[in-house]
Amino acid sequence: MQNQIVHESISEMKKYAKALQGNRNYVAKKTAEDPDYFRKLSQGQNPKYLLIGCSDSRAPPNEITETDPGEIFIHRNIANVVVPTDLNINCVIQYAIEHLKVHNIVIMGHTFCGGVKAAMKQDSVGGLLDLWLNNLKLVYEKHQELINQLEDEDDRVACLAHMNVREQVLNVWKNPIVQKSWQDGHPVMVHGWLFRVETGFIEELEIEESIPTNLSKVFQLNFKPTQSQKPKQQKEDNEEERSRSPSIRKRFQRMQSRLETEIKRLTIITLQDPNQDVEKGVIDQVSEVLQKDPEFKTEDH
Repeated sequence: MQNQIVHESISEMKKYAKALQGNRNYVAKKTAEDPDYFRKLSQGQNPKYLLIGCSDSRAPPNEITETDPGEIFIHRNIANVVVPTDLNINCVIQYAIEHLKVHNIVIMGHTFCGGVKAAMKQDSVGGLLDLWLNNLKLVYEKHQELINQLEDEDDRVACLAHMNVREQVLNVWKNPIVQKSWQDGHPVMVHGWLFRVETGFIEELEIEESIPTNLSKVFQLNFKPTQSQKPKQQKEDNEEERSRSPSIRKRFQRMQSRLETEIKRLTIITLQDPNQDVEKGVIDQVSEVLQKDPEFKTEDH
């Protein structure tokens, strides 16, 4: 028995040492490409989006998106859940929006998720995990009729993972920090991804509520103006904000939808003809569509 414990301990220490050696290899590779790489990295970060993903070791955000350190602001927990009362995730969201100025938040779930699978069963996994998985059980309860129609267990797990991403997207939109960012003139887009572990591809989910044109009044919040505003200006700004917020969301939703459609279409064209100017094509196409759209009108403020 003692010899077995020693043997297992040596094996685990070798794995641990391999991780540290991997770090040295990583540093050597990066500095060979650019001697100032880490000095530049230490100057600060400018990520383009916040990704809220699962802690599962098979779904590393940087690796599967082929991005470098500094490009993604990341929060991970079991089964990528956005709990309204979770101080940790709310601090991450606030910092990402107010300080890093990200305009995109991505909720990324994945197939073969252990947390999702456990939430579909009645077996206790113990203590705090059971409490955490109740967040998933609520999603399962809502969609169980659809999910249970699938015969294969892996398909049922993938379906609930999909539905869970959709639910967490809505939770992000209900978040006061995100709602306030709109009032402050900082629009945020929320996206849903499902990472297919079995293929390695990310599936971008079609979520019609990704930018809700009319958020349920139960969750809609009106924010007090900042103290630096004068009383008269506060009243005018409040009235203006109430009148224009829904239309801003609606116009931005239409713009995001057109952008996503045109980018996908023009990306295919670019693969066929590398000389195509994708960005200019997107701008021209979206501008033309929006100019003809009677519901998308420019407002002077």
